Amino acid sequence: MTTISLETWLQPPHNRLSLHQVDRLVPHTAIASGQARRGLIRPHTQPNWSDHLVPLGCGREAPLREFLELTNTDAICVLHGDNVLYEDYFNGNKPESRHIAMSVSKSFCGMLAGVLVAEGRLDLSAETTAYLPELAGSSYGGSTVSQLLDMTATPDFDMTYTNPDSEVQAGDRSAGWRPRRDDDHEGTRAFLKSLRGSSDHGSVFQYCSATTDVLAWVLERAGAAPYARLLEDRIWKQIGAEDDALITVDEFGTPYACAGMSMRLDDLARFGRLILDGGRRNGRQIIPEEWIRSTALGGTFDTTEDDELIPGSYKNQWWVPGDSNGSFYAVGIFGQYLWLDPSTDITIAKFSSEPTPLAHGIEHLNALHSIASRAAAWTGPSHQAEGRHR
Repeated sequence: MTTISLETWLQPPHNRLSLHQVDRLVPHTAIASGQARRGLIRPHTQPNWSDHLVPLGCGREAPLREFLELTNTDAICVLHGDNVLYEDYFNGNKPESRHIAMSVSKSFCGMLAGVLVAEGRLDLSAETTAYLPELAGSSYGGSTVSQLLDMTATPDFDMTYTNPDSEVQAGDRSAGWRPRRDDDHEGTRAFLKSLRGSSDHGSVFQYCSATTDVLAWVLERAGAAPYARLLEDRIWKQIGAEDDALITVDEFGTPYACAGMSMRLDDLARFGRLILDGGRRNGRQIIPEEWIRSTALGGTFDTTEDDELIPGSYKNQWWVPGDSNGSFYAVGIFGQYLWLDPSTDITIAKFSSEPTPLAHGIEHLNALHSIASRAAAWTGPSHQAEGRHR
């Protein structure tokens, strides 16, 4: 019988049980939902997905259901506007289950930064140390806030998820995600302060989880409030969430902003809807439209320079593949996705528990693009008018 514990929850097959039960394993704090729920519509008529073939790479295709099984899907939701065109749950997950979003959490941080910029609280050109002088001697000394957002700060940092001696696993241990070793730092911020060495900030793209945790710390200083409360007030209470989100914290209450958010699938989809709606809800501008537009345009550096990453660029903690639809997306290890297609108004939220951290890559993206295209081809005024609100 498979059991989960702090020692095993990030390893397959244990992750099939653990990724929707993280609150049993790691301390967390709530990100409270607001009172005004955003009802999603379940139309009486939906696309026929049984005959849709999804590309698997190397010229192979498979029915949608087979693709979902091959990618160890836990839950998926496809939205056109507020209309749910496909929704399914697997592996013991239910609509009320909270599933960890892993590095999709980074993209929440990126949107929160845009809110604080619009409020005049955050200066993108400022050096990181203007907000965090305690990092002057660390890897992040000399980096700017903009470089944190676009992952062009360049600390000495090994992101090999499967290497116990890598910095990314040391960060996990400091955050309380793994059992501590004797040489580990106590807490995320002690770990961040300990990082040494860096290349020339702003010269290359370097995806690094610690960079998001530094950014979240900057946002706390700029916003004069704990990170979870900033997310709660500026974003989560505004999206019409059905339930609270959670974020894991270390023993000092420091959030693991790079990966620690858990939420219901439909609430992740609601976050995507807010972005595709230009950041507006109920006549209020929640996220600046210009921030969303600049994010979707992408960043300066081609992410394909790293063989392990997928084509495109990175901007404001979001991935931008550069396709003809103007898509952009958030992604987390073990197969967490929030795919946004502005040209067709399609949102896809997907939770998974893949057996390897970096799984499927470009093949997964091609499949999501295919699902979005099928949903868009089906939509029309007659379908959008009928439905029921939950």
